[in-house]
Amino acid sequence: MENSTKERSDAVRLLEISDDTSINHEVSEEFSLPDYVPEVRKILLTRAQVLPESKYVSDTTTPPTLELGGTVTYSIIYTNEEGMLCALPLNSSYEAKAPILANGATFIDTTVENCTTRVTAPRKLTVKTKLKSRIMGFNEKTEGENISPRSSADEIYIERKTEPRKSLEIMPISLQNIRMNDRLDMSGMEKSKPIWCDASIILSDVKAQGGRVSVRGDVTVKCLLVNGMEETVISKTIPLVEDIEAEGAVVGDMTSARARCVSLSISNEENGEKSELFFDLNCELEGEVQRNNEIELTKDAYSTKNEMQSTYKNIDVFTSLKCQNASFTVSESFKRENDAISKIIDVIADPVYEKTEVKGNKIYFLGKLFVHVIGRSEINDEGTCEYLSDHYEIPIKYETELPRINGEIISRCDFSIGNLNARYDSERFYITTEIFPTFSVYEKSTATVLDKAILKKETEYKTDSSCVRVCFPKETETLWDIAKKYHTTVNKLAEQNGISSEDSLKGKSLII
Repeated sequence: MENSTKERSDAVRLLEISDDTSINHEVSEEFSLPDYVPEVRKILLTRAQVLPESKYVSDTTTPPTLELGGTVTYSIIYTNEEGMLCALPLNSSYEAKAPILANGATFIDTTVENCTTRVTAPRKLTVKTKLKSRIMGFNEKTEGENISPRSSADEIYIERKTEPRKSLEIMPISLQNIRMNDRLDMSGMEKSKPIWCDASIILSDVKAQGGRVSVRGDVTVKCLLVNGMEETVISKTIPLVEDIEAEGAVVGDMTSARARCVSLSISNEENGEKSELFFDLNCELEGEVQRNNEIELTKDAYSTKNEMQSTYKNIDVFTSLKCQNASFTVSESFKRENDAISKIIDVIADPVYEKTEVKGNKIYFLGKLFVHVIGRSEINDEGTCEYLSDHYEIPIKYETELPRINGEIISRCDFSIGNLNARYDSERFYITTEIFPTFSVYEKSTATVLDKAILKKETEYKTDSSCVRVCFPKETETLWDIAKKYHTTVNKLAEQNGISSEDSLKGKSLII
């Protein structure tokens, strides 16, 4: 008759990455421009950004299906039939589906792979955007049921071996909406007309506090003004200081946060004799808090009195190596593509994360910086000019050092842009910019644990108390191995041989 020795079990809770997949989807829409919008003659730049809005898990399918959606916003800069500079904001909604196994936290990173605009008529545009969504889901599971040692006159002594491991715990930070109102200085440019506006958000310091995450950074709003053949970019930077509620967060936890601009509106209003440009900015903050909890995994067990049959299995254990916001600077120069540009009007840069490489104990986040230059030629004798655009690609790489790596590395990352400076000379284009990566790095390692231990009560070990047995351990054997082989306990062996359980057995003989 076989009986399980597990009179009491303590479940070990582990977090696992159950989903890590990417899906490609395309958004295509035809826009008819209203009569009050100038006709399109030449497209200079199409810029697309993603605003995720929703995710929903439908459990009516097997496996469940994740339904995700959001909005792609476009900023299209073009020249009209008179050759004047114009800008047009547009947007399209998108939806996608993917099978998913996660029942816990799910992170979705959607990026723009490519965006093109085709002019089908003076007032008709077709915009196509290729999107890529990476979906990472986490599950909680219980593993490694722990057999508890028991010892009394009527109970059989079970010896248990455990191994301490670090296991990931992740706490998503709830979405927080932030609204900012301020004004841009138009001194000396009262007759200028706003053409287009943009906002960028960088987070320079993110820390976990008691029950919250403290976020510090800057929000920069800029606007392109045009008055005849005079173009000026004005901007303002506002400090961002926010505390996001994060239940359970404590000092020392690893944390990161992401920010995005949801909407930006500009209004030109008269204030007495002065013309002022007011803006209303709506943005969102979200992030995560991570920590590694110490757990004890049951590696082995044996009985000192009866035969025991044990089986083992391998499980995956995930730990967090790094989770933070960082920064670095990129400087590059290029041979000029368009010699006709005599004045830079504005420079727009969009960073895209592409992949991660691991070499030794260093990890590299690789991507590209897409740089768009809007400029114009010299003003000719007729008082007109031509608006032009240049486009460059800069490879970007952020390097950081990790603790000792023992398993497979899994990571998430995205980049944002800070201060950007650009200039031309007669031959080259120069650019310097700050890039702020937000990343999380996980390690997946394998642990061998006890799966099942069955005690055979009818098979009892017989011992001869008058017999003295001497053991000569092999070089690789431990005190645990010897105790298991001879059906005694580690503590008893250590005590009668005057050693500790941690001592090396090399070259020693043991009295059993």
